Amino acid sequence: MKQIARWNAFVRIVRFHEYGPCYLLSTLACALVARFPVDSRLLPVLLFVVVSSIFGFVINDIADAELDRNAGKLRNPVASGDLSVAAAWGLVVVLLGVTALSIYLLSFMDRLLGILVILLFAGYSCGLRIKARPGLDVVCHASWNTLYGVMAYSVYRPIDSVGAGLGGMLFLLSMLAELVNGIRDHDSDRMMIRTTVTLVGKKTALKACVLLLFLVFALFVSIVLVGGLPWVLLVFSPSIIFLIAPIINALRYEQKEQDLMPAFVKRGTIIGLLLLVTYLTVKIAGVG
Repeated sequence: MKQIARWNAFVRIVRFHEYGPCYLLSTLACALVARFPVDSRLLPVLLFVVVSSIFGFVINDIADAELDRNAGKLRNPVASGDLSVAAAWGLVVVLLGVTALSIYLLSFMDRLLGILVILLFAGYSCGLRIKARPGLDVVCHASWNTLYGVMAYSVYRPIDSVGAGLGGMLFLLSMLAELVNGIRDHDSDRMMIRTTVTLVGKKTALKACVLLLFLVFALFVSIVLVGGLPWVLLVFSPSIIFLIAPIINALRYEQKEQDLMPAFVKRGTIIGLLLLVTYLTVKIAGVG
């Protein structure tokens, strides 16, 4: 029973299922735009994405153990006492070792970007404690997904206008996700930690989310216009309405802020899968 409890604690601190799939999908999508079909050269990048993101999750839970304990967020196994600090740090050491190996397998440019990812993960939770610095917290949180996508794109093609546009979309979407997280946690965070949302307030953050969505839409259309994506994908342009609607409802107090993230995840996943399936269909058919 103790072994099962310990294993469950490790699974909880790894929590790759929360953001990991999004990181992997973003990485794969950028690679597919750069080259279709992708080949084995992408595997070291995918390995790096998995182990480095888990490293970020674990070190964040270690750093936030006291805050989570005070807030009653016992999802964190270090805060709940289900996993010792020593065991958590041991996992960090193992992850750093595997991450170093995956970085060694990358190209020179991707090695530099990979090191930057690790430094940002560490600085976000420890050291500079970027997560408690309004403005920087959102930028840092958005940088990981962006860097993963750029790393995958650069495996097959030098960064050009299309690659920069894809990176920009990932950056804005990740900023949006972090703002929504901050809006959800505003009431519990404001007494313990300073974040962008606790500084500007929930209403201003919601308005910023609307602006970010329109910027993402503009970048998406621009990439299509320069030939980076098939024209048929413009059919999905009206889907932005389904993403904006929950924000508008929250601004009108017709929907709880806590329901924003589930709505975004569900709707964003559906739209993203439709875009990916359509893109692959066009590529396989050889018409775009």
